[in-house]
Amino acid sequence: MAAPLPRPDPLALPPVPPPARSDHPWRDRVVVTLFGLALAVALGGAIVNRDVTVTAFENRSAAGWPSLPPSYADSRAWPAKVEAAFADRFGGRNALIALHHWTMAVGFGASPVANLLIGRDGWLFFLGEDGKAVDRDYRGVAPYVPDGSAKIAAEFKRRHDYLTALGIAYVVMIVPDKATIYPEYLPPWATKVAPQTRLDRLYAALAAYPEIIVLDLRPALTEAKARERSYYKTDSHWNLVGATIGYEALAAALQAKVPGFPAVPAERPPYVAGVDFYSGDLANLIGLPGSFREDDIAPFGKVMANAAGHCAKLAEAPFAPGSPRPPAETLVHVCDRPERPTALVYRDSMGVLLIPLLSENFRRIVYVADRRLDRALVEREKPQVVIEELVERNLHMPTVWPM
Repeated sequence: MAAPLPRPDPLALPPVPPPARSDHPWRDRVVVTLFGLALAVALGGAIVNRDVTVTAFENRSAAGWPSLPPSYADSRAWPAKVEAAFADRFGGRNALIALHHWTMAVGFGASPVANLLIGRDGWLFFLGEDGKAVDRDYRGVAPYVPDGSAKIAAEFKRRHDYLTALGIAYVVMIVPDKATIYPEYLPPWATKVAPQTRLDRLYAALAAYPEIIVLDLRPALTEAKARERSYYKTDSHWNLVGATIGYEALAAALQAKVPGFPAVPAERPPYVAGVDFYSGDLANLIGLPGSFREDDIAPFGKVMANAAGHCAKLAEAPFAPGSPRPPAETLVHVCDRPERPTALVYRDSMGVLLIPLLSENFRRIVYVADRRLDRALVEREKPQVVIEELVERNLHMPTVWPM
């Protein structure tokens, strides 16, 4: 029979640890030095970047440096404000975020930001400012505003009737979201749930107003997929191929509505394989333009570079002296062809690629980056046509800014 184990003495002192190795102080010095260097880099970067106003990755306004608190009560919130300003500017911030984004996006195939979705084969999808565009407008799992489609259609009707009373033609062009045209590149879990999308419901509601021209580009864009890509893989917008399809549909509608509309053929610059590449706004949103890059099959930059070959130029004096300017971003193009018509265009970022194509058809065309139809501007410009372009995910905006 084995002898019982001795009981530990509760009063015994703990064993003395062995002496530290001779290199232990040097290791401590290295750790302390590296820690101090990290603090110095972070602080130095915050000083160097003290005037930064926009963050590099989030593309938002950086938190401002607070002034000294005027009272003791205000001083309680002051440290948090300093911390927020420091967090947006400290040295190495961009490198650390880039490393995190690369690890998430390239290493794990997961989006490092809330409003971007990484799809298949290098396709990136924008989820809208609220992060719900695909769930709402393609999958149908996010709820719509009750009677939203009927309200949008009614707002288009109000705008149509107002413009018609002034003798002005009105055409609406809705640009489908990328997920609507290229759902096969969404992740496998992003499947459709509802049988009808919000866009389907809008076109159904518009059946009550056949006099309004609201272009449905989905059939033409879907059919074109068999020939070439019409949306950027790494950008939230269509490419010049898609914009040309939209322009040609718009030109056909305008030829029937606007006297003298010439329907100038769209410019298509040459693509040079191995030379023309593109990294879009979504690749830059996650700071990885080198990891997400695509062939630029219809280089829009070459269209913009060919200013000498275009009749339409930016107006040097777009408005008469003393005339109020629209509050939103406004561009005015003029072409020295007095026989051509005039236009007013309300657009979002999808309309940027349309500008050089559409402008060639008008002696004066005003582009306003807004959803509010400004009666004063309409009556001052007296255009022959008002064109309203909006992207699918922003279908509700006309009701947010009703006429």
